[in-house]
Amino acid sequence: MNARKYFQFGGRLIVALLIASISALCLAPPGSAQTTLVIPGALHSGTVNPGDTLSLAYRVSIADPNAIAVTVSVINPTMQISVRCPDGSSQTITAKAPPQSLLMPANNSTWFPSAVTYQAKATVPSTLCGGKGGVETAVTFTATSTMHCNVNSVQGCCHKVCHRFRHKHNDDAPEQESEDCESEKECMSGQTSGCCKR
Repeated sequence: MNARKYFQFGGRLIVALLIASISALCLAPPGSAQTTLVIPGALHSGTVNPGDTLSLAYRVSIADPNAIAVTVSVINPTMQISVRCPDGSSQTITAKAPPQSLLMPANNSTWFPSAVTYQAKATVPSTLCGGKGGVETAVTFTATSTMHCNVNSVQGCCHKVCHRFRHKHNDDAPEQESEDCESEKECMSGQTSGCCKR
């Protein structure tokens, strides 16, 4: 192949690859940024005893106006309770809830699900503090959150998403809810306007 033919072939190949790249970019699915949540919780004032039931609840709300419905997915929601034993040592109790996708209606700042819903329960093991129980010293809720726009928007989809969680011991009144609000977004690949502007 002479230089002229090689140059023509190479040019056609570059153009074809460029067109394919642009097509792939335009057809790429929306990208949702994941938000990692770490929320400290209110402490229970009583003793944590072996056999106690610990319940975990979390709720989600959109803090700013949402013109279209969005879905917020909460992945790997986990509560960890640190307990100080009578001998001064510490142990950790973990409760895990299943992942959940929550539909947030348009123009609605209601918390979902309802306040009476508890997504997970854990039984305090009989071996806690050698069977003697202990005192809560820290409670932490962790999860990963993503937001999905149910209708594509040329401006992207960005909202401040708020998460609340609480826990309770046995049938006691639940502890005060702890809250954290983070900005979350979903943007089409290559989108550079509105809230997706870089």
